Amino acid sequence: MARELAHWRLATGWTVRVLATEVVDGDLAVGGPAGALSRRRGALRPGPWTWLRQVHGDRVVEVDIPGACAGSEADAAITTTAGVTLSVQVADCAPVAIAAPGGLAVVHAGWRGLEAGVLVRAAERLRTVAPGPQVAVVGPCIRPCCYEFGAEDLDRLAALLGDGVRGLTRDAQPALDVPAAVAASLADAGVDEVAFDGACTGCDERHWSHRVGGSASRQALVAWAEAS
Repeated sequence: MARELAHWRLATGWTVRVLATEVVDGDLAVGGPAGALSRRRGALRPGPWTWLRQVHGDRVVEVDIPGACAGSEADAAITTTAGVTLSVQVADCAPVAIAAPGGLAVVHAGWRGLEAGVLVRAAERLRTVAPGPQVAVVGPCIRPCCYEFGAEDLDRLAALLGDGVRGLTRDAQPALDVPAAVAASLADAGVDEVAFDGACTGCDERHWSHRVGGSASRQALVAWAEAS
């Protein structure tokens, strides 16, 4: 069942909740049957969701009312409105939620998005509309044990984010450490506090993995703020 990754009480009086879904919650890939998708979303959080057609870039959309910008081509969404439900869909990429007093962001961060700076861009955009300390939580994503990675791309990411992004698979092949890359990018963005879920989508059967299992199904990170 969906598990709560964060339950933050912010200085503005907002309570922010962040959920990560699991296989048992059903496929939340945006191309699935509309009726089934709507039912699965409603079981997790009633009402319209803002979901994105993710393109592994750095575009951020700002959402003012529930359901606005749904289907936009982007990899991050921010809001300063309580009650707006934001979501990203993942199989191996990192889903990230960032909160600040009066603001909330969700980000889809794969290696291409990390290289493009999507986390830094989202944190900066959030800071312009909701100044103050930022906290983040990173949901389940693939970890180096399961993520053999090409040398050229790995060298480029290490040059950008530091050698801490280098890892090894279980059979000692070069790997990308996605959580380390996310941590480095969030540090560059000035995020004050970061927590990690810890699950690896490649070897944790609660989650789908495109890299390991070739799955086209997706789990979701879902976040919203409740006003007191």
